[in-house]
Amino acid sequence: MVTLRMLTPDDAPAVARIYSGASVRFTHGEDYRMTVEDAAVRLKKIHDQDHAVPRTHWNRGITVAGDLIGVIKSRKHSPDLATLSYILREDTWGHGHATDAVRQFVPLVFAESAVARVEAKHHPDNPASGRVLAKAGFTRLGVHEGYAEYRIGLPSP
Repeated sequence: MVTLRMLTPDDAPAVARIYSGASVRFTHGEDYRMTVEDAAVRLKKIHDQDHAVPRTHWNRGITVAGDLIGVIKSRKHSPDLATLSYILREDTWGHGHATDAVRQFVPLVFAESAVARVEAKHHPDNPASGRVLAKAGFTRLGVHEGYAEYRIGLPSP
């Protein structure tokens, strides 16, 4: 079962492992490997974002049985729009963890950010990410600047 939780400085080794190899192929390049020191810097930035006033970022760790396997985050771009991104350690792909995380995280974003819609995109060579978004309720909008774009609106009362 997937659980979302706040990230802590102690997560640096796990975050470094998440941001490496095939997991970052479409964001940083296949040869990129985050160091534990890089992860510590990123976690400090995440902590600052999660405690900023006004708040414009939401970040959570994705865990399965207590093992940190990914990171999911959102950023408010305007009063009615936030974007969503997520990354999972490649050895955890294909088990529905990303879909579960997105399904849990999107209501939190709507509740805490007061936006009307959340958008996400994925690289065209990563169709699995599109399947995650579709299963989580996002609608595919089309392709813009080479990326497939998706949107989900605020649920009706």
